[in-house]
Amino acid sequence: MMTITNPVIPYVTGLPGGCLQVGSMIIVHGQPTFNCNRFSINLVHQGNMYCIFHFNARFDQGQVVRNTNFPSSTWGPEERSALPFTRNKPFFLEIRCLQDRFMVAIDGNHYCEYAHRVSYSQANTLQITGDVQVSTVEFRSTNTYPTFPSGNRLNVANPPIPFASSINGPLSVGNEIQIHGQVKPHPNRFHINLQQGCQSPPSPTIVFHFNPRYEGGNRVIVMNSLLGGQWGSEQRIASGRLLAPGTTFVLIIRRQAYNFEILINATTIAHYAHRIGADIVDSVTIDGDVIVGKVVAI
Repeated sequence: MMTITNPVIPYVTGLPGGCLQVGSMIIVHGQPTFNCNRFSINLVHQGNMYCIFHFNARFDQGQVVRNTNFPSSTWGPEERSALPFTRNKPFFLEIRCLQDRFMVAIDGNHYCEYAHRVSYSQANTLQITGDVQVSTVEFRSTNTYPTFPSGNRLNVANPPIPFASSINGPLSVGNEIQIHGQVKPHPNRFHINLQQGCQSPPSPTIVFHFNPRYEGGNRVIVMNSLLGGQWGSEQRIASGRLLAPGTTFVLIIRRQAYNFEILINATTIAHYAHRIGADIVDSVTIDGDVIVGKVVAI
């Protein structure tokens, strides 16, 4: 498995192992820009500059176009389907290579298939271009598709606050919790906890506590863990313009092997080293001066 964080768009990189193989999975965590017109994710043969698989999201047409640009530099017939993306809304896209076709899943749901028109093994490069921000690109080999099925995972819109729910499955390495929300206009503080069980303090084990504070005009984000009713040492970062009163945000808490990666609006702001085994996380709780539009476990 290989992961690239916050690549600059347009982005071009060689594929691990030198070429695409059966079982290869490419995972893109991204977000179309607020004024997105089009963006593309392409698998190409870098030496001869032809495109084995062209995946082109077109907001100006409301469709995704798929195609192949052959070694003769001619495009084949287009395959089109309805656009599954929304401007300024994060997505989780998976491209899996099979012997005879590509399979594409978006946000844990199968989206489309594309039969190989030239050999998949000729693809040696990934290109991402256009009006999109990308937080991570992952390359892995797996027999699971979609990697993180969404059917039984936490996916709640407009929950009341305080909020507490199971995430309906493990928080494994690479999994993430997404919170789409808005800070209230005159906040004091709010918090988001990844924990074992849905109980309120002091009884739960809180593996990760994310706590923006605004008292006295000082904006700071406090991160901590609660074990056996005892808080550990605080990890603090100045929030600056991040999570300013009244602003909307997309907060992603992504489990990595040795830490949680915290992103706000597709930008990594901090890492929090695991103090308690993250495998026990099975619930998320939210409370305080925040309005939540959606909570998703991926």
